[in-house]
Amino acid sequence: QPFAGNDAVRSLPPELLEQTVRMLRTLPFPVFIVTRSYLRSDGRSKTMHAAEDARRFAGGNVTVLENLTVPATLNLIKSCRAYVGSWSSLQQAAWYEHKPVAVFYPENYLQAMQRTGYAFGMNRASTLGREFSQASEEELAAFLQRW
Repeated sequence: QPFAGNDAVRSLPPELLEQTVRMLRTLPFPVFIVTRSYLRSDGRSKTMHAAEDARRFAGGNVTVLENLTVPATLNLIKSCRAYVGSWSSLQQAAWYEHKPVAVFYPENYLQAMQRTGYAFGMNRASTLGREFSQASEEELAAFLQRW
């Protein structure tokens, strides 16, 4: 899940997104990218999030899933091997399901740095949490090989 809903600053930067998908393509199992390509507004013509179109990554072992319902998204998380993505409520759902989580976030992101209640799974051995600038394709690959 490369995009962070209503807060574009938490979405994976384009270069990190490309690097992450490149690494995920090497995995011997299916990869699902959860996204939406439509823009939501608040009813007053203000866009509530940045563009979240990941359709260009579809192919090979990568399937792009758009417009999933909340129950469908949670079921996907329940049945997945691991969660990889930007800081959002989806990594929290993965933590609740005791899934391995690789989560990336902006530099000095308060919730992650101060381990607020939103970061309740950050200290788990099954969590790889990194600022965008510290994310490494090699480290992510090694992390996912453990699970």
